[in-house]
Amino acid sequence: MFSESHPVFRSRIQFFYVVVMGVFLMLFFRYWYLQIVQGPSYFQAATENTLREINIPSRRGRIYSKEGTILADYKVAYDIMLDRSSFHPDRLISIAGFLGVSPEELQHRIRRYKRVPLYKPVPVLENLSFDEIVRFEARKKDYPEVFVELAPQRFYPFGKLFAHTIGYIGEPTVKEAQNLVTLQKVGKMGIEKTYDSILRGKDGTRRIVVDSSNHFIRTQLVQEPIHGKDLSVSLILPLQKLAMNSLGKYQGAVVVMSPRDGRIFAMVSTPAFDPNVLTFRFREKEWETLKTAPGNPMLNRAIQGAYPPGSTFKPLVALAGLNAGLSPRTRFTCTGGLEVGGRTFLCWKKEGHGSLSLTGAIAHSCNVYFYHVGLQIGIDKLLPVAREFGIGTKTGIDIPGERKGLLPSPEWKRSKTGRPWFPGDTLNTCIGQGYLLITPLQAALLTASIANDGKLLTPHLINKTGEKWTRGKIDLPPGDFKAVKRGMRMMVTGGTGMALSGLGLPICGKTGTAQTVSGADRKALELSWFIGFAPVRNPEIAIAVIAEKGGHGTDTAVPIASKLFKFFIDNGEKFR
Repeated sequence: MFSESHPVFRSRIQFFYVVVMGVFLMLFFRYWYLQIVQGPSYFQAATENTLREINIPSRRGRIYSKEGTILADYKVAYDIMLDRSSFHPDRLISIAGFLGVSPEELQHRIRRYKRVPLYKPVPVLENLSFDEIVRFEARKKDYPEVFVELAPQRFYPFGKLFAHTIGYIGEPTVKEAQNLVTLQKVGKMGIEKTYDSILRGKDGTRRIVVDSSNHFIRTQLVQEPIHGKDLSVSLILPLQKLAMNSLGKYQGAVVVMSPRDGRIFAMVSTPAFDPNVLTFRFREKEWETLKTAPGNPMLNRAIQGAYPPGSTFKPLVALAGLNAGLSPRTRFTCTGGLEVGGRTFLCWKKEGHGSLSLTGAIAHSCNVYFYHVGLQIGIDKLLPVAREFGIGTKTGIDIPGERKGLLPSPEWKRSKTGRPWFPGDTLNTCIGQGYLLITPLQAALLTASIANDGKLLTPHLINKTGEKWTRGKIDLPPGDFKAVKRGMRMMVTGGTGMALSGLGLPICGKTGTAQTVSGADRKALELSWFIGFAPVRNPEIAIAVIAEKGGHGTDTAVPIASKLFKFFIDNGEKFR
């Protein structure tokens, strides 16, 4: 063993010191070189690398017609996104020029997302073509603040045909956005709005690192997207086409529904609009044009158009009369008018109908007969029956925006006009005029409730059946419904709806012509109405048609209904 003072031991200790010092000197010089000499370049490289959180859009669920045709789909689209965390206002004019928009427009698009956290990129252009994206990609190094995002775009292959029923999607309002994590579009009308939470799904997220030239460095998946669920509606595509084509030039509406379970087979409102235009974020001009377009195409007349029902209201008045004690055999004589309170209330047939029972009065739509009914039962016995049928209340259909119409009462008139209710008000109500207003959907529901002997349904577009859609039972005897149906059947076989008798289908129906006013000149307009159902036994469809400025019910509404019944005859299996 060597002692600590031995020369060999001392030389080994010295060698160890030299090695340790040499290593530390090498590390020090390397640290000095990286931090002092190369420090600025590394700092610049680090700051030019950007961590970006990217939205992975979920696909919105498809919407299918009853027979399985896609009514709402999605297609691949490209959006230009702006990373506001790296955006400087000095670059506004340059970026706007590159994107092909004015600086003011770009500033407006940025400001609309002021409530969105800065670290989340926002869209500034959308639905670009592949050729446009190629042009962008060629110059993206000059514009590191913007980048391309692939997103599924909502698409409605039939345009106007289902605009009011399927609806459309759009950018959320501030209130709607409070419940959203990402910048997803939401349903704004129709099925898209009612079932938005089912159709929308949930976007995913990924984080990527890019350099100052927008070159990809690495990525990390944070959350997989959850795609929306598909839905099937009860609308029948060829029937919907037929209904819209049959309305043609007329403003109006058609509703075809099941008197068994409340499913809507067709719902058309004209004029209509193209929902594809409204799915884009930056189409303010198109939106303003639609809002001021002639005929108000955004109005869903089937559920929002409130009209006097004219003679289509008479079957309900007949049921109220029977409920109040009148007999189907009760007869009244029509001489062309009835004088009440010093005023003559006319029948549409100047020479009169003569003596009629309930069946004949419905078949020939005699006003005077129903004037007599109104005088005998009074408004107080008519209103409860009308309320049972849902007149003056919303039907509960599964799309938003429905109006409840107006079922006038003495209390309502006094509160609105300060005047009392007169017998003439009752007479006008009994022929579907005066203050009374209903929607075409309410007319279809009234028809269905007569067809099924008083089962009150909830109309719906989702293709589902079951007791959920039955609201209750109207408390009237089956014999009363039978008597009214006889009159509606006679209307087709020998009354105002004889044009339907040649179809070979047992149809019950009621025509109607209502007067309304429009415009500064208060020019009277005739509303052409028809309601009906078929077959008489075990009915499968109930129809309501209204055509504004369509003349008498026999002139326009009946021919339209005839085409719809013919479709049912040829395609009965589609309705089951």
